[in-house]
Amino acid sequence: MENLFEPEGQTTSDNFSMSENENFISTPQSDWGGLSADDNAYLSKKGLKSPADLLHSYRALEKAYSSKFSLPKDGDEEGFQKLYSRLGMPGDTASYELNFDEEDKPFLEEFKEACLKNNVLPKSAQGLYDWFVNNRKSQNQKNEQNWLDQSAIEMTEQQSEWGAQSVRNMELMRRGIRLFVQDDDSAVDDIERALGTKKMMQVFCRLGEAVSEDNPISFGNGAKRTDTFNLVEHFKEMFNDY
Repeated sequence: MENLFEPEGQTTSDNFSMSENENFISTPQSDWGGLSADDNAYLSKKGLKSPADLLHSYRALEKAYSSKFSLPKDGDEEGFQKLYSRLGMPGDTASYELNFDEEDKPFLEEFKEACLKNNVLPKSAQGLYDWFVNNRKSQNQKNEQNWLDQSAIEMTEQQSEWGAQSVRNMELMRRGIRLFVQDDDSAVDDIERALGTKKMMQVFCRLGEAVSEDNPISFGNGAKRTDTFNLVEHFKEMFNDY
């Protein structure tokens, strides 16, 4: 009871509170929110000794970033050009050192101009061209396989339509091809791709039949053609059917 009348002064409770505050103020960074040893080592390496240091560092970084990378408003062409320039955009096509395939070199300068006009950086331009080449190669392979598949289908269909005459007509077709293009396989391929396999088979079968030995209008050893036969008109009629 007597302690209640003692003069007010520093109490044990006050000493405890002061001790806690002093402990908090002098708390080393290793006790910040229970950070790991790696986090503590990182803070020490960066010279961050207190939460205030960390906050100041972050605010400085935020300010520098926002001022350096602020985007122009829509329609501000000059502002965008300055931004592209700071990102490394060249002022002319001379800075585009691109590796182009020989077959594509005729449009190399046009490609550079397009990249410059659309703000494509030089390194990105090379990547864009490489993608184009790979995509073109893949597409060509698909197209070629589709063509081969379609050609096989049309040949099977035509042979089926010829029925019992299929073997005979195939031989006539080969004769027509030999007469028309000799041994030029590339020419045969060009004609087939232009007409389609089925129509090509029909055309050259008729040509082979027209010059076969047992045809009365042929040039072979069969029956002699009459003087009234017009060879030009015959072939014109034959090809006009297709």
